[in-house]
Amino acid sequence: MSEAQAAEKNKFYDSPEKYYDTIAHTYDSGKKKNLYYFENLVGLYTSIIPPQSNVLEIGSGTGDLITRLSVKKGVGFDISIEMVKVAQSKYSNLENIEYIRHDIKESNEPFNADYIILADVLEHVPNLSSFINQLSLRTPKNTKIIISVLNPIWEWLMMIVEKLNMKIPEGPHVRFTVKDSEEIFRKAGFNIEKRGYRFLIPKKVPFSDLINRHFHKNKFLARYGFTLYWILSK
Repeated sequence: MSEAQAAEKNKFYDSPEKYYDTIAHTYDSGKKKNLYYFENLVGLYTSIIPPQSNVLEIGSGTGDLITRLSVKKGVGFDISIEMVKVAQSKYSNLENIEYIRHDIKESNEPFNADYIILADVLEHVPNLSSFINQLSLRTPKNTKIIISVLNPIWEWLMMIVEKLNMKIPEGPHVRFTVKDSEEIFRKAGFNIEKRGYRFLIPKKVPFSDLINRHFHKNKFLARYGFTLYWILSK
């Protein structure tokens, strides 16, 4: 999908923070339907980020991912104040992680972190090019960015699964093609160090663990993983 097509599709989507404010206090109960996916997502990020790194998560939601990464110092940003309040309440005992209501458009200060992570965030950004440009301006040269999204080829299936009440409602979103996403990254000044795929089977079924551990090593099968991720640098 092009930027112009995304803008047309997403023209109603002026205030994503309001949507997430409305679902913040029921978000965790809905997430229980997708625990297998979440645990595998944690595994992906922990396989990339060394323990005791300084990590910034943009779009931290109710705070669960960053707490699982053995960080030295962690900061979770979210545009939804209600999501931030839930995260602060859940993890008030953690002295090395804080959650802050933050919109990337509201400041030009650099992000001082070893890693910046965005898990299932880009599809919910109203103006992706502007967002990535802002991210680039605030990312130091020694910082790596890890982005994960749903593989766009499976959008149709996820919408069916959602209608069957088998996953959390996605809310307003736009799926960009791999080509269009990477063009936006490059135009913003990012180098794409790696593109990868994970989770051919995002639900717990017989042999899913075995298949998910190995399928991405096959060039033909890898592209069918449900999770698409990039590692970016300046």
